[in-house]
Amino acid sequence: MSSNEYPPLQLAAELSQRVNDAWTDGSFLDSVTPITRNLLTYWFSPAYRDYRAVNFHEGQEQAIKNIIYLHEVLKVKQVPDIYEQIDQQLLVAKGMLSLARLHDEIYAHPKYAVKMATGTGKTWVLEAILIWQYLNAKHGMSGKFTANFLVVAPGLIVYERLLDAFQG
Repeated sequence: MSSNEYPPLQLAAELSQRVNDAWTDGSFLDSVTPITRNLLTYWFSPAYRDYRAVNFHEGQEQAIKNIIYLHEVLKVKQVPDIYEQIDQQLLVAKGMLSLARLHDEIYAHPKYAVKMATGTGKTWVLEAILIWQYLNAKHGMSGKFTANFLVVAPGLIVYERLLDAFQG
């Protein structure tokens, strides 16, 4: 297959479908830590969501679930692992075999990237991911999770938004 035969967000679509199927059949929640299960249930279960005035919207929910699924269920360590587990053919078709060379110590720390448009609540997703990591690390899962973070803001406006969000 040539690289033009795949839609531009094919990997994301395939990942989201897999995540949604696992969420629907219950295998997602069965495959995560008890802390993560409690967070996901609280954030996304109608039993809790219906009683809150403010909730994550669909795109934010999908981003959070996708990141957690990759980390806890598929246990990916680096970008090539995602392609290998979701769609190896896409890696080949897009001519990205050089990604396979990223299995170097320089890239051996987790990275989370979510493509979301301006104004869609990326800061909320960031906060949820930090909470997920922090609570798991503080409750004995320190080998797979961290309580230490570096957040880089690309400018003063974004910095002020982040600061405002983190201060409540």
